[in-house]
Amino acid sequence: MKNLFKFVIAAALVAALAVIWSANLQARGKHPEVVTNNDLKGTNTVSFFKFNGTTLTLQQTAASGGKGIGGGFPGLNRMALGGTSAVLCGFVSDAGSSDIAVFKVINKVVTKVGNFTDPQGSGKTQGIGLAVVGNFLLAAYTTSKNIGAWQIQSDCTLTLLANFKTPHAVAGMRVTPNGKTLIVGYGSGVNKVDSFSLAPTGLTEHGPYPATSGASGIDITQDSAYAIFGDTTSSKTEVEIYPIHANGTLGKRTHFGGNGTLGAGVGSSNVWLSVDEKFLFASNNSSKQVTSLGFTEKPLGLSYINITTVHNPSNQITSVAQVGTLFATGNGQYIVLAEDGSPNSFVAVLRINADGSTTEISGSPFSNGQGRGLQSFLIGPPRPF
Repeated sequence: MKNLFKFVIAAALVAALAVIWSANLQARGKHPEVVTNNDLKGTNTVSFFKFNGTTLTLQQTAASGGKGIGGGFPGLNRMALGGTSAVLCGFVSDAGSSDIAVFKVINKVVTKVGNFTDPQGSGKTQGIGLAVVGNFLLAAYTTSKNIGAWQIQSDCTLTLLANFKTPHAVAGMRVTPNGKTLIVGYGSGVNKVDSFSLAPTGLTEHGPYPATSGASGIDITQDSAYAIFGDTTSSKTEVEIYPIHANGTLGKRTHFGGNGTLGAGVGSSNVWLSVDEKFLFASNNSSKQVTSLGFTEKPLGLSYINITTVHNPSNQITSVAQVGTLFATGNGQYIVLAEDGSPNSFVAVLRINADGSTTEISGSPFSNGQGRGLQSFLIGPPRPF
């Protein structure tokens, strides 16, 4: 596995993707875009939305070419972006058929590239998590408990390079902004997290490390100094934060919440920092709420701001999952929330107020017109870290 990975700096990649997205899809300014992996049980689809004013409008829906599972680990991101100066690549995991669907965008035209399968990888139980670093895609398969490393070619096709076993099924995964470390959470019941150095020879595991609860979805500070985990629990909002050392190991964790100090929301598998890193948003998966927290890195701290219960048209929403900021500047202006529902799933949009509290906008949530299973999405242009 000599020279398996030749990583570029991930922060530079994200900045480049923002430029590519704007140039190719005209998503700059007041019209960011949201793309959802609908994760339908059976034939899976991808939906494209555009934000205009205060409305998220469904533009089109396309088949991924594979099959979804209708749910799975809520903290597992099932979509990722890659690309070069000329082409934008979008990656969508199809857990039911254990493949990765690839789309590319050149001169504003979206084209399906194909579906790529790792013979050793299966995600049929809880999904397939995706993350990009440089010109490589990492895919965490929850059934086979391995991470596949794929090289992204200039035409967005994928070449499988290697597989790395993990001690448990990955319930959340993210690469540090500096591109040096892969951070994972192993979810409820396991109560462990892990870190892997990304080196020319591949992945080097440093853990696992103990967690208080079901550490799952992950966000990482812009300086790559802290990994923030949202916990999958039946208790109130709970967050665990670990320092990330220069050698890729994790330091002693700091535990917040679980006892009501971070609000009364139930379950908190997904977390996301505001663009200015003043706030942390936790998606309360079970109670169908979003909790706003004040965040400080020096000194490290979280404080409760407010909780918003999302609108639930005709009582269709069964749970909520991924949360992310809609704009790439300021505090992000709005957050987007994936809502798993039946007979349709939805995307909610909430305004971020000056104090970090949130208010769901009029008309939200916005239906994808598809069945249950929505957990993940992409936003473009992406947050710059």
